[in-house]
Amino acid sequence: RQLPLFVLAVLAFAGAQALPEEREREVVPILKSEIFKSADGSYDSVYETGDGTSHNEKATVVDKGTEEEALEVKGSYKYINDQGQEVEVFYTAGKNGFVPYGSIINPEITAVAEAAKDLPKLEETQKLN
Repeated sequence: RQLPLFVLAVLAFAGAQALPEEREREVVPILKSEIFKSADGSYDSVYETGDGTSHNEKATVVDKGTEEEALEVKGSYKYINDQGQEVEVFYTAGKNGFVPYGSIINPEITAVAEAAKDLPKLEETQKLN
């Protein structure tokens, strides 16, 4: 009878040792958080944190009052990477898709996204057929 208790004790000890140790997480203060919304759907938003992370975004309504009405968004975000370097990414988004650019974005991705903006949309190709 002592053997099963010993085996259980060993297994419990080994299991406890195998559990990942949860790291203490640093609390990062929010220094700024603002959102300004307009009745037409446009908006401005910004936030900044104590660890150097920030995000800015502005959306405007284009082709207002038409079937083509949409939001066009321009923005950026930045953060400090694991090597302590500041990384910043800029982007646009809207009727012509999402286009990111920045030092960490592969230039080929940006080029393809830029080129895709000029391609006909699905609705346009269906109208042609």
